[in-house]
Amino acid sequence: MNGRGTRGAYRKEDRVALPPELQKELVEKAAAKYGNCQELAKHLNIPKSSVHYYLVGRLTMPVSLLEDMMEIAEDEALVARVESLGIVRDRMWAIWRAKDVYIQSCKARVRLPTRDDLEHNDDLRRSAAAVVSYVLAEGSVWMQKQDCGEYAANITFADHETDLFQHFRNLMKEVFDYEIGPPQRPGNDARAIRGFIYGRFVAEWLIDNGVPPGDKSAQAIRLPKWIMNSRDPKTWTAALQPWCDGEGCVSRKSLAGRASFSIAQSRHTDLDCHVVPSSLITTADNGIPFSVIRELELFGIRVSDHCLTCCKSEVLEDVRELFNRLGFSPRMDISRLHLKSDGFWSCIWGLRFGVEDTERLGSLNLITQEKKRRSLNPCGNNIQ
Repeated sequence: MNGRGTRGAYRKEDRVALPPELQKELVEKAAAKYGNCQELAKHLNIPKSSVHYYLVGRLTMPVSLLEDMMEIAEDEALVARVESLGIVRDRMWAIWRAKDVYIQSCKARVRLPTRDDLEHNDDLRRSAAAVVSYVLAEGSVWMQKQDCGEYAANITFADHETDLFQHFRNLMKEVFDYEIGPPQRPGNDARAIRGFIYGRFVAEWLIDNGVPPGDKSAQAIRLPKWIMNSRDPKTWTAALQPWCDGEGCVSRKSLAGRASFSIAQSRHTDLDCHVVPSSLITTADNGIPFSVIRELELFGIRVSDHCLTCCKSEVLEDVRELFNRLGFSPRMDISRLHLKSDGFWSCIWGLRFGVEDTERLGSLNLITQEKKRRSLNPCGNNIQ
């Protein structure tokens, strides 16, 4: 056996498919003649990793290598079983089988809850609902490797929201047995921290369970049906907490005044700066406030009516529906238009809570982020 291109798993010849138990027995008996698998690999002039993969059934053996192993094993009964049960396959079949075995082994390293798991395990369902809401509110799923269709995901928080990052990290471990690692700083010097989910099967689970890939603001996204159809109030609470902590804002007119709360969500529009002129911008963040938008008409149509009809935030409507089920009465309306760098406007929708509802948000632990809870209670009294 000369070049590396013909060694072991790389050998360009037909393979023999054997039952995994039989192939393992053959490798073990051949290895026993030399003491261990490493010495067997040396004798056969193949990588020791190939012997390991033959042993665990990840790879099928080339015909010539199988014949060498049977000769080394010197077991007539074993040879007879191999000849009886072995099926010769072409190399392409072996490549696809090895890929499938590898995929299944990767899946086995993480926990991927089924819909049946979510239905019957309350704690798992609540944690999974929080994960999905976190990614919908603060993260994204994106194509990592276009050529093989592999997805990845990420989550982004403000740099002071380390408590939220740790909460999400704990949820990922609890739901998927997946460790996302410590927070990372983005490369553009933004005041943010990020976590990355490079496990393709976790990312695919998120897609299958309610998180669409790509730019969420450009799509009509909704909370998944398994959350909306749940009758468990704690599942609703778990799904709402990331929206309150991730997209919420506490405001008050004075330190002594009572706090109010709002949740914002962006939705892209088809309006550009030629249709709605940028000269109308009056806020520091390239925005046009609702007080201007409600009076603005284009071709006889109010801009606010156009946004209400064509650019409404469906996911924020679902969030409002869950709040309604819990006894809250938030008001949903347009907050402002925001001019993006591509020249198109985004419609910023807001879900606004009165002072009584805001106090209930804190008491029900729908707001858990430390800075927001301090803003709810600047005097330092415990929120009950």
